Amino acid sequence: MPVLLPDAEQHVALWRRQLGLLREQGQRTFTALAESAHAAPLTSTRARLLALGRAVKSQVDDVASALEPALGGALPPDGVGLPRGVVEYIGYLYRDWGWPSVGCRENDAALAELSRLLGARELGRTLVLGAGACGLAYELHRGHGASETVALDIDPFLLVMAERVVRGSSIPLMEASLKWIEGSDVSRQWTLDASGPPLASDVFYCIFADGVVPPFADSSFDTVVTAWFIDQVPRDLPAFMGTLSQLLREGGRWLNQGPLIYPDSTPFERRYAREELFELASAAGFALGDWSRTSQRYLASPLTGNGKIESVLSFVASRR
Repeated sequence: MPVLLPDAEQHVALWRRQLGLLREQGQRTFTALAESAHAAPLTSTRARLLALGRAVKSQVDDVASALEPALGGALPPDGVGLPRGVVEYIGYLYRDWGWPSVGCRENDAALAELSRLLGARELGRTLVLGAGACGLAYELHRGHGASETVALDIDPFLLVMAERVVRGSSIPLMEASLKWIEGSDVSRQWTLDASGPPLASDVFYCIFADGVVPPFADSSFDTVVTAWFIDQVPRDLPAFMGTLSQLLREGGRWLNQGPLIYPDSTPFERRYAREELFELASAAGFALGDWSRTSQRYLASPLTGNGKIESVLSFVASRR
């Protein structure tokens, strides 16, 4: 998988150290839970803590066994914290490739709305920024006439595992949860696999790169997709819209979906509402098409029943 980042070798070394830190923290958590179980007065409490410890260890082992061959093994950690993918967003892997096996298909609502916006026109050559676990990119590619799809992300803990699933592999991944009502709700083993056929590496590319400054020539794509991206990643949204316009061919489309939930560090004047986004997009050379606002389930785990409801903005715009 190409690493199209400045100082690519340093990025890979950082990811290997983070993998080493993940293993170290997993073992530390397992040991702490085992010690707590030994001191617990209730048999049921001991059983729960031991089960949680085994689940955490299994989850770390599952992630590491998938990443170590791709990254070249783990390195001793240097104190750098874990990346967002393994801490905050590992749930995307379950949602895209594991939970559908029990009928939990959150992506269906998102895909249905994007399909409505796309209409009958095919995607053509497509770039998906912040592709993450790649479930949305995979389904869009298969269902909407993409000639090529570039799935771009900067997080190996999602993209490496997603790439293996897209190519046809099945990956075991333990879900360990800290949200339980029943003692049996602490963990579940999932098998990550795709709902359809594998996609070849000459039509579906997984690439490590910076989504704010994608390393592609102007007018390279017929479609650019930003899903759950524009409010979280770009710090200068007007400039980023100019970048999107440059990436697209004349008449090419920008397809966006996600909530407008900005980081706490974002100044209030840059926490743009829908109307402001559309004004900025028009100034960047886009003609706004249809749009919608819907409520969608977000990372509602079938293991625990916990999740969120988000208000999601979807729209399509064409480069003038």
